[in-house]
Amino acid sequence: MPIASRTALRRTVTTALIAVVCAAAALVASAPAVAAAGWQNWQLDRDWCYDAATLDADANGNNDQTWFDLDNDCRWDTHVYNTRGWDDLLEEIGYDMNENGAPEYVMQDSNQRVGFEYLYIDRNDDGQFDLRRIIPRSDLDAITRTTAYNASSTLMHQFRMRTGQSLLYPSFPTP
Repeated sequence: MPIASRTALRRTVTTALIAVVCAAAALVASAPAVAAAGWQNWQLDRDWCYDAATLDADANGNNDQTWFDLDNDCRWDTHVYNTRGWDDLLEEIGYDMNENGAPEYVMQDSNQRVGFEYLYIDRNDDGQFDLRRIIPRSDLDAITRTTAYNASSTLMHQFRMRTGQSLLYPSFPTP
């Protein structure tokens, strides 16, 4: 390849890279202005509907609420949110698989540590959670396993007879 062709190719590539960098800088510069306006919509897969929407309610630079469209039908079905203010952890995730406005599954973080402890399930889709279960291998599950290891079968049977509830899997009233 002659030297003149190489120089022309280098100029073309350099010009293209500069154009891409300038476009990216323009997007980054405009992002805080859009975020300060409230909800920010995100297009992630180049189709005609948004895939995510975020809200920074207290303007601290961290998103407090995020909605996702996981099945790509242009309706929000997954809600990830922070209920107790900013602490770098998400406290609840709600899955609304039939997109009727009431989540069928909710995972909840109750102790402000990494990971979720509870799973709420609405089996009959009436807006009320029917089951509340401890998520396996969570912090709460470790406490439950320690209790089961230390308690004898007689103690667990007596607890069941006196209270009507399981010592291993307590069923607390759900909201």
